Amino acid sequence: MEPIVIQQLTKRVFELLEETMGAKGRTLEKRLTYVQRKLPGRVKRAGAVLVSAQGMADSPRLAMQLDSETVSAAYDEIERYLKELDVAAEKSRKRYNVMAAVAAQFLLVVGALVALLVWLGYI
Repeated sequence: MEPIVIQQLTKRVFELLEETMGAKGRTLEKRLTYVQRKLPGRVKRAGAVLVSAQGMADSPRLAMQLDSETVSAAYDEIERYLKELDVAAEKSRKRYNVMAAVAAQFLLVVGALVALLVWLGYI
């Protein structure tokens, strides 16, 4: 696989990580580390393959050792996951989770207050 092709693939993944997940970092490795907890294992492994391929592409001798099918499969896996990711649904889910946590805490505080009032004999 040509080093230019590997650079193009990693650049596309680099941009997709910023667009879809808001990843920060100057290198692909840094961006993958930034969003590591949000990615499933198969995508993490594919990212590791791309990062190592990017490093090997810098050297002409190492670039000849790259398996183009493995690199292409890793790129396809990451791209498919990032394109299927619904950013609006993710934000909505996060907002819902925060509201549910606030509501649960409110109910716990009110329950504790009622229990205290019953124990003191006011109710």
